[in-house]
Amino acid sequence: MSQETSRTRRVGELIQQELGPLVQNDLRDERLAWVSILKVDVAPDLKSARVHYSCMPGTEADAHREEVQESLERAAGYLQHQLGRRLSLRAIPHLYFAYDDSLEQGDRMNRLLRSLHDGGSDGE
Repeated sequence: MSQETSRTRRVGELIQQELGPLVQNDLRDERLAWVSILKVDVAPDLKSARVHYSCMPGTEADAHREEVQESLERAAGYLQHQLGRRLSLRAIPHLYFAYDDSLEQGDRMNRLLRSLHDGGSDGE
């Protein structure tokens, strides 16, 4: 899924736009309300898509990431069906979910920089 063309990028963006509200509003697992769809990488043949998601830090979803992953995987067929009803595509790619910790890493980096800054001003 590394070769990105303008078509795969557009399809990924369409899927991302539709998938976010579907995951947060249509699925019955309340932990999924804290899930954000960050990016969708679509394969060049448009048959599969890797959905990168993140959980809001400090929420129940963040504390139970493995269960969130399992819930998303179980709901993949339903989500594909709903995407098929909403998007004008010949075929909907098979969805694969991957946790993306980039937001968590950014938050950790911000806290580290803040502590260095605060620690440096205390010593003066």
